[in-house]
Amino acid sequence: MTDATRDAATIDALRAENGILRARVEAAEAAIADLRAEALQRRQQVRELVADLPVAMSRKTLLRQVLRDGLKHPDKRGVVTRATNKARRDARDALRRG
Repeated sequence: MTDATRDAATIDALRAENGILRARVEAAEAAIADLRAEALQRRQQVRELVADLPVAMSRKTLLRQVLRDGLKHPDKRGVVTRATNKARRDARDALRRG
């Protein structure tokens, strides 16, 4: 085999490999474009959800709503029990940290 034949075979092999790599790059770019489009769609959905939420709420308003919801709840005893347990856990955790 001469040097020219060997060089031609090497060039052909490199061209074939280059074609395969280009196809893989194009497939990856298409997949990335799809992922970006999905991400933009999800981001828009999140923006729409956030737009429905109140902009800001004071602690006083929040506590008033929680109290009102607790008073209207059919299982008032369960609500009080869960609130008491949460207060105990929070106090216990504060003592452990402090």
